[in-house]
Amino acid sequence: MNSINLAIYKIQKAVDGVEVYETNTGSTSPLAARYLQAKLIGDKSTRKITYTPPNDIKRSILLPQRHFEILAKLAGVQWHAIESLKSIRSETRKPVADMRTLGLIIHTDRKKKAYRLRGEVELYPLGLGLGIPTVCELLPTLTECLEIENQKAKAEIAKRISRAKRTADMLEGG
Repeated sequence: MNSINLAIYKIQKAVDGVEVYETNTGSTSPLAARYLQAKLIGDKSTRKITYTPPNDIKRSILLPQRHFEILAKLAGVQWHAIESLKSIRSETRKPVADMRTLGLIIHTDRKKKAYRLRGEVELYPLGLGLGIPTVCELLPTLTECLEIENQKAKAEIAKRISRAKRTADMLEGG
């Protein structure tokens, strides 16, 4: 299979004027996105939303209740303190990571300790959403998803080996 550009599946640093933040440009893991959507189909607490990334196609997405609660607070263009999104019962990192996996574009500002959603979200879409593709219909095929995960794993192993070699070289020379 051809080499896949893994950069589009990673969280990257972005600069917008004076703001520096981390962001995703789409799904961070298409295979995990497909799995999460399949898992949520039968769940009675699942919420259906529609999301339109900037300059992209509107899609319907299934979300667990906790993810929906966070998304309801993030809807809009302003930054939201991470602390304000936490609840007594759970953290925000896993739901935010899941939403990035599903392709919701979320910026993280480490200095402000805040998140910001990009794009438009309809928390209570009208009708059945006929004609609106699901997030899975816009993701790579299962074969491509598997290849993406395979290449991500190889890249991670190569980084670990390189780090180990640098450490060994440093210890040898020191």
